[in-house]
Amino acid sequence: MLFTSSTFALFFLFVFIFYWFVFSRNLNCQNFFLLVFSYIFYGMWDWRFLILLFIISGSGYLIADLIQKKGEQRIRKYLFILGLVINVGTLVVFKYFNFFINGFIHFMAVFGFIVNLHTINIILPVGISFYIFLSISYIVDVYQHKLLPERNFVNLLLTLGFFPIILAGPIQRPISLLPQIKNKRNFDYGRATDGLRQILWGVFMKIVIADNCAVPVNTIFSDIGAYSGSTLVLGIFLFTVQIYTDFAGYSNIAIGLGKLLGFNLMQNFAYPYFAKNIREFWTRWNISLTSWFRDYVFLPVAYSVSGSIKSERFYFFKTEIVIYIIGVSVTWLLTGLWHGANYTFITWGVIQGFFLVLNHINSKPRKRFLKRMNIRNDNFLLASVGRILTVIIIMFSWIFFRAETVKQALVYISGIFSSSLFKMPDDFGINYLFILILMLFFIEWKGRKMEFGLSGLGLKWPRIARWVMYTCLVAAILWFSGEEKQFIYFNF
Repeated sequence: MLFTSSTFALFFLFVFIFYWFVFSRNLNCQNFFLLVFSYIFYGMWDWRFLILLFIISGSGYLIADLIQKKGEQRIRKYLFILGLVINVGTLVVFKYFNFFINGFIHFMAVFGFIVNLHTINIILPVGISFYIFLSISYIVDVYQHKLLPERNFVNLLLTLGFFPIILAGPIQRPISLLPQIKNKRNFDYGRATDGLRQILWGVFMKIVIADNCAVPVNTIFSDIGAYSGSTLVLGIFLFTVQIYTDFAGYSNIAIGLGKLLGFNLMQNFAYPYFAKNIREFWTRWNISLTSWFRDYVFLPVAYSVSGSIKSERFYFFKTEIVIYIIGVSVTWLLTGLWHGANYTFITWGVIQGFFLVLNHINSKPRKRFLKRMNIRNDNFLLASVGRILTVIIIMFSWIFFRAETVKQALVYISGIFSSSLFKMPDDFGINYLFILILMLFFIEWKGRKMEFGLSGLGLKWPRIARWVMYTCLVAAILWFSGEEKQFIYFNF
């Protein structure tokens, strides 16, 4: 049941009516009702997934409660490790078991050893990467005394299974979601209308832009050798637009649904393609995931390494650069692996890590040079060049993200840098799409200081003009609605 389907619209309408008009006077009944329909929503993908979700949630509830009750640090530490093993182990089994088995077989074959190990047919539960990360953050925060364990089992189940975010985020951590679940929520008309605008913008991004980009992208990537270099550039440009509008579209819908139910979910995209460098890009793209890796991987790794190196220099490098390199390398290796059990994602993660390290090493000399030249850091020309270079880097890294294999990605890149690069790209009959893309980014540029592109647009216009705009967006959605296409991040 996709967010963009008519079935979901009816599902949510039913939830909304009963949530506000039947159960709003009793918070416990309201939360239980929300939990039941969150589990119904998730179970409609495959009812067997509910068993795993319940086990992960239940084990997190028990372990966090025991961590709080046990005063001895040694026992608390063992319980904490047990919680991590359950969560990480579950993720590894369901998502990476066959990948690691095949990798081990190939590694041993390099040295002439034939290893007879068998892979198993495992169904990957949708959204597992997201709710596992929620569970991990809950256990870590309780262990570090940042959060008290939740005594109400229903509240915790809802925290880890809330239907707007369970499939693809945002990864709304329990430390911020639990207080909203435990406190009474009142219907706010202003927040609800803002939520409707955000849902409208998200559906427009997904159906009108992302789904239309998907057709030529899939065609080009299915037969790379048949297309000119210019067409391959077109293909990766359209995928760059597709993955953004697909995932940001989902996030906008999820956050908008949360607002209609009285929740404030975190902003997950902050106009990333307007970033002036790679570091800024990753503070704007999938914010909930990158901040999760920052807090639970990068910072612990950096802290651990800094405690191991006592001198100001490590061989020929400053210690702080070594710490950053190690922290970024581990973080982005795991970030790439999180996206999927494929060397393409690992390569993609390594590319991000490389350019982040390069940006970090270059940042201080760059600042000194600009100061010496009396050039402001927000200089328009400088910022424009930075944005263009950042988008180019991201575009080429997306090739590895989209390709089936690393070899296919390399073939794609080599195909771009050929004499056919200067030919006219193939005509897929999508001239209208470029107009829509320009309109999308124009609206987002105008609204870049707001939570989402449509957030403040038209609010000061005459009412009739504002409703004409909304009607045009709805008409475009209806016009381009066709075969429902799954959101890209459901695969992760």
